[in-house]
Order: sequence, then structure tokens, then C-alpha cells
Amino acid sequence: MDLISKIEDLKNFGIDLKLDSEEMEIFYVKSLRYFFEEKEDLYCIQVSDLELEISDAHELLASVFIKDSILRIIPLGQNPYAVLMDVLEFVANLHKPTIELFKQTQVKKKTTESVKSKTLKETTGKVELEEDSDFDDDWV
Repeated sequence: MDLISKIEDLKNFGIDLKLDSEEMEIFYVKSLRYFFEEKEDLYCIQVSDLELEISDAHELLASVFIKDSILRIIPLGQNPYAVLMDVLEFVANLHKPTIELFKQTQVKKKTTESVKSKTLKETTGKVELEEDSDFDDDWV
């Protein structure tokens, strides 16, 4: 079996990332895109929220995507080995930090939404109080 056919197994079976939601999958793909953008010899294009295409200066090498928390690599060129190694490096070294960063952003997002909701309720309450006042009678 050659390398291409072995990488084909990653397309069929993939790597289970154990991500909890599609929102987490999208965040993971963005993180992977940033990782590939730092590579000098590879280029990365985000095809959709859940898919990346990786190329070098000569050809398209592979498509990397996540579906149902499974990361898959589809070889598109003659030598997708670099992409495979980089994806494995990312998963090995940055999987846990990526998940933690996602969780931190969710906590901040919930806190911000809570503050906005509270502010909106306070503002709405003030507007209702102003509407109930006898202000209309003062100008007559």
C-alpha cells in the first residue's frame, strides 16, 4: 500500500476530535486555518465553515474538513504528506488548547450577553417609567 491509499483511510475513518457542537467544529476549523497560515510553504483557503483546502506553490494538496466531530483529510495532489503531518501536529499539540480557548470565549460571550441583557432591561425599564410620567401635561 502506498502513502496515498493510507491517507485515503483518513478520509474514510478520520480522527474523532470529540467536539460538542457545530459551533465548536467551526472554531476548530478556524484555528486550524490560522495554524496553516503560519506555514511558509503551504497555502490555506477556507472553502466553508467546516472545510479547508491546502496547497503548495505548485498544486492543491488536500482538503481538510470536520463533520460530526470527525476530522478527515482528502488527498488531492501527489504528495499530501506535509498536510497530513501538519494536521497530526496540530491535533497532537494544539487540540486541548484550542478546546480550552473555545470554552473561554463561550464564557466571555455568555457574560457579555448577560450584561447586555441586564442593560437592555434597565434601559427598557427607564423608558417605560418616562412614558408613564405626567410629562405630557407639563407642556400644555
